[in-house]
Amino acid sequence: MELILLRHACVPGNRERCFIGSTDQPLDPEGAAAARRLAGALPPVELIYRSPMLRCAQTAGILWPRVPERVIAQLRETDFGPFEGKNHRELEQDPLYRRWLAGEYTPGESPEAAARRARRGLELLLEDAEKRGLRRAAAVTHGGTIMAILAAYGRPRRDYYDWNCPNCCGYLLRTEPGPELRVIERIGEDWT
Repeated sequence: MELILLRHACVPGNRERCFIGSTDQPLDPEGAAAARRLAGALPPVELIYRSPMLRCAQTAGILWPRVPERVIAQLRETDFGPFEGKNHRELEQDPLYRRWLAGEYTPGESPEAAARRARRGLELLLEDAEKRGLRRAAAVTHGGTIMAILAAYGRPRRDYYDWNCPNCCGYLLRTEPGPELRVIERIGEDWT
């Protein structure tokens, strides 16, 4: 099966470089426009799997209108606890934030817990897609979720941050036993 693994389009918090894992923001006008530009370049899919967050629902609806969707809660972004909605500039004097940067504190969901949850989300997606006999599906999710999934299953092998992708960008993948996700190509206009 082919899987398009895509990060949602841009929201205001992304532009302000805020931690918005569990903060539910709508797409900003530029994000919606980027999704509309990308929509015509994407291949059709039979089903969309997505995070429960509004930004993923809106992105999916623009990219593949009228395609059925299935929400998988495990595809949501990391919860950043007390740092939600804030950026580095706002937090740089916060002692807890400094401890987090030093690896001495976890503000919300731990990176390990978020990675386990994201991997479980992929497993649920693949199980459902196999039952349905899908040939091509999409998953509209978040940057951290994509990095966790591909750090575990992406081929060629890369480290977590090497899988970082811009908003409204992602990867066309082929599923292989294991599970492994073989990269066919990168998708989106904002790769630098």
